[in-house]
Amino acid sequence: MAKRENGEGSISWDKARNKYRAAFIDPNKKRIYKRFDTREEAKQWLNEIKSNLFRNEYVSPSNITLGEWILEWLQTFKKDIRPMTKVNYMVAIKHLKPIENLLLQDLTPFTIQKFLNTLNNTISKRIYFFLNAAFKQAQILNMISKNPMDGIEIPRSQKKEIKIFTKEELKKIFDYLKADTTPTHYKEKYLLILLAATTGVRIGELLSLKWENINLTLGTISITSTIQYIAKIGFIENPPKTNAGKRIITLAPHVINELKKYKKIDENNLVYLYGSGYVFHTQNGTPYCATNIIRKYWKPILFNAGVPYRNFHALRHTHATQLLADGIPILEVSKRLGHSRASNTLNLYGHAIPNLDKDIANKITKIYSL
Repeated sequence: MAKRENGEGSISWDKARNKYRAAFIDPNKKRIYKRFDTREEAKQWLNEIKSNLFRNEYVSPSNITLGEWILEWLQTFKKDIRPMTKVNYMVAIKHLKPIENLLLQDLTPFTIQKFLNTLNNTISKRIYFFLNAAFKQAQILNMISKNPMDGIEIPRSQKKEIKIFTKEELKKIFDYLKADTTPTHYKEKYLLILLAATTGVRIGELLSLKWENINLTLGTISITSTIQYIAKIGFIENPPKTNAGKRIITLAPHVINELKKYKKIDENNLVYLYGSGYVFHTQNGTPYCATNIIRKYWKPILFNAGVPYRNFHALRHTHATQLLADGIPILEVSKRLGHSRASNTLNLYGHAIPNLDKDIANKITKIYSL
């Protein structure tokens, strides 16, 4: 027979399993039970339930695993996320295999922290924010009483070294692209690389650029979208992630002239007349895939120009650091890059400004000269 513990559950001896069996009927009239080695452990479990009920933190036990909840969360609450974000989420799920079969309610800060410590810092930080969002929703739905991520130390991302091109290296690149002996298919990418170097625009933003976004009279381009190619899905064009990403960038006079020349050539192309309006497009009028630009054109161009390889994004870094080095106010540089905060610009490029210390020394000499 079960022995009543102050009318708040029962504890009985299970001869078959040689365990104490604690039972409780929750507010949903669901009978819940658990087995323990000692009566004291069983009493403590019942007392915890009583305490949770008093604090209105009681959660009905569930057998849903972390993996099951993640899939349910994505399907129910993350239906409208960007395709690339969805791809990143699916990659994150693959990293969760060591803990995906653990019960959602059994996961503790200690268990999750140990798991995160097995990953590299970059992946660990992504998984942290991914799990935190999923657990927050579970807590709102009263599936868990507390968010175990609250007890986790946020992984620190290793700060990547900003790599830039020197002025001499940029000159080599453009000299090669303008040389008569350079193959035509490389020369055709001159304007693309020139725009990247003189505007700091990301490659996805450049490849989504349409002629309607260019005002040759005012000498400006409007950044309104970015494009990505996702395997098995195709090209996805989205607006920038933040309002700051939507911006109008003023062009240098020589860049405007190059755009005018390029447009005259493109206007003779039937793709221009009947196509989708992309400035940089294939023979069929479709946009370029960024990975193809890097592999087929960018890498060979650097090699043939005799310039050490740096990724295409280094053009953006170079543009930003050169502007700051030439005394352009940080707010203007930040706006041009599409950063939502000037502090982001300073954190990224403040330490990489060329000749900064030398300029400071010269100015100190001038200030204190008598």
